[in-house]
Amino acid sequence: MTTIRPDAELMTGYDVEAAITRGLLIDGSPRRVLFTEAAIAASYQAEALLIGPYPLGFLARYVRAGGFTAALDLPEPVTGREAGELVHGWLRAAAAAGADVQREVLFARWLASVALLITLRRRVREGGI
Repeated sequence: MTTIRPDAELMTGYDVEAAITRGLLIDGSPRRVLFTEAAIAASYQAEALLIGPYPLGFLARYVRAGGFTAALDLPEPVTGREAGELVHGWLRAAAAAGADVQREVLFARWLASVALLITLRRRVREGGI
């Protein structure tokens, strides 16, 4: 049976970093959680720190092109100290799964999904959907 978590629970206290590492290492349920609950929680965390979809989309392309190591070397992957710490935490969690092209592409897809969730919520708030 699948437990459905309310958005309020995903907004605070959800361990996105642990979900990233597990989801990149283990196919099946952990991978589904990565692209559902963890992506939703990450999008709320990002929005709370004023991270928009464009920086995350750029970072996704950067990870796809250069891998975890290149992305971790970015001094400021997004604007702002707290926002940068959040994103660096995600990158470290992804890199903890081990450098592997498939994992890097999968993580880049996840970042793009987080960016898409932010975009969709913005459009709904603006009455565009």
